[in-house]
Amino acid sequence: MKKILLIIAMLFMLPCFSDTLPYYSNAVPKSAIGVFQTGDTLTIYSHPDSNADVVKTFDFSYKQETMPDSVFAVLINERKLGMLYATDIGDDNWIEIMYDKRTGATGWVIAEDKFQFLPWINFYNMYGRKYGLRLFKDAPESVNILHSKSEDLSQSVAKLNYVKQIKLTRLSGNWALVSVLDLDKIPKMGFMRWRSDEGKIYAFPNIK
Repeated sequence: MKKILLIIAMLFMLPCFSDTLPYYSNAVPKSAIGVFQTGDTLTIYSHPDSNADVVKTFDFSYKQETMPDSVFAVLINERKLGMLYATDIGDDNWIEIMYDKRTGATGWVIAEDKFQFLPWINFYNMYGRKYGLRLFKDAPESVNILHSKSEDLSQSVAKLNYVKQIKLTRLSGNWALVSVLDLDKIPKMGFMRWRSDEGKIYAFPNIK
């Protein structure tokens, strides 16, 4: 009995680390225009020029206990998948990224291939269609109404209650054409707002 209690106590004493995904609307900066996928290292410059000052460098281990906080928009350590919020585009493949979510600090990086920077539409088409969408916990009640068209005043075709799965078909501006499996197990299809007209995001790819 003592041995069992000791094991349980040790488990509670172990540090708890997790991957990173946004779960609330305010976790995604309104200035974000997409995401930038990094590799094992990242060099951030003050300006979009390789001769500019280096403001930050990272060496990522993708071990949960050594990864930095408040850097990633998406982080799946096991897959070595790390994405930072992108906030602007420059010439010659320069991308402005947010490297500290607490302070909003930004800098410039060079995209080495065309898939490193993913504007929202590309990001959702790639990851949203593969993994489906997940509603943010603070999404307004109006998001649970599916519409016949990508318009607020269009006909309501279904109401979501206890969502189990949201499959993305395509984006249409701030709307997403989705097929939803609810607790009643009856598929429901229609247009759902994934983002407000002001740029506030309500649903995010359910990356695993």
